[in-house]
Amino acid sequence: MPRGERRYTVAQADQLLPSLRDVLRSLLAEVGGATDPGAVGLLQAVEGHNGGGAAAAAMLEAGQRVEREMAFLRRHGILLRDLEAGLVDFPSEREGVPIFLCWRLGEETVGFWHGRDQGFTQRQPL
Repeated sequence: MPRGERRYTVAQADQLLPSLRDVLRSLLAEVGGATDPGAVGLLQAVEGHNGGGAAAAAMLEAGQRVEREMAFLRRHGILLRDLEAGLVDFPSEREGVPIFLCWRLGEETVGFWHGRDQGFTQRQPL
């Protein structure tokens, strides 16, 4: 376990879920905006010219919002595993053994865990 890593109880992880839901929904929306093929095409069309206009500004703003949301995850030590699935892990321990509490967007509470060397498919109910 990395030195200084925060370890969550189920209650502590559950307490963050309202904010975490907002963060994940925002990330899902913003990543799409930051990588929109139409906007990327417009930027490529003006590459080498001055600016990029509204498309560049929109992508920059979306990127800044993504960075703010990712900062929330880093600040809380929450590991984003799959953005599209809204899957995150909270560092924790079970009977003195380091584990991850596993949660996915759409679940009401944190109800699963898995070993540090395992993933979503090996998660078990608490």
